[in-house]
Amino acid sequence: MKPYHIIIAALFLFYSCHQNEVKLISGAKFGVNRGKKESANFEGQSGVQGGFDATQGTALGGFNLTNSNKKTEPAVIVEELPRTYKQRKFLNDVSGITTDLFMIPGNIVTYNPKDSTYQFRTLKAIIKGNKAPVITSINDGSVYSAKINSTTSFNGTYLIGGLTVNRDEIMELNIADVAISTVPDSLMDIDAIKSAISQVADDEKKNTYFIKAATLTFLDSRKYTESKFDASINSCFVTAGGKTYSSNEKFRRDKAVSMWIIPLDRILNSVH
Repeated sequence: MKPYHIIIAALFLFYSCHQNEVKLISGAKFGVNRGKKESANFEGQSGVQGGFDATQGTALGGFNLTNSNKKTEPAVIVEELPRTYKQRKFLNDVSGITTDLFMIPGNIVTYNPKDSTYQFRTLKAIIKGNKAPVITSINDGSVYSAKINSTTSFNGTYLIGGLTVNRDEIMELNIADVAISTVPDSLMDIDAIKSAISQVADDEKKNTYFIKAATLTFLDSRKYTESKFDASINSCFVTAGGKTYSSNEKFRRDKAVSMWIIPLDRILNSVH
């Protein structure tokens, strides 16, 4: 064997042994779940902790009217968002993130309780074999469908991407999950994770998480303004609460990304 063959083999072995080494960095920061707090009380509602169930909580009836003894108009009761949807962690400040949002799963992040932000601690996902997260399209991911008004508890919150309905307006809102990116359990590289956080102080480990999955959600909306019905106008008319509303807008599509994170100590403690 020629000398340069030995050198090439040695370099290849060195690279193979070190290509999976992960060193934590101080990466981009991003916010999660910042928005106007909901005023409604959701205690006593049924729901599944963590994750989501796209088959539950769909509002199909639009408006329901209730009787009132006051001289004001009947209140419009709109079905609440599914509790499992409200438990998600939505990314609302991704301007500093240059990576593909579907490549987020597999990364390590730390939570800063002082300013309620998260920070990336890895340059790329930690996955066995340097593989990419598994991206799956969701064919029937309907989460919510209803018409809401300005008094709806989640109006203007991060839960609907900050979409706002003003007084004398209603908004037709459809929420649907379209794709999810996940790190399967079989591709969890526990050894690499252990190595990456080996130098992290114990108090910091309590706020360190592994991103297991990220979900892309579409929010389709259209606003209607209170007006009198006029058949000569080429608009879409609806009635609610004894009033007529019209719109000549097309549906607007907004995107939301939520992530499912797991405390690293839970991952490491589950390995025997």
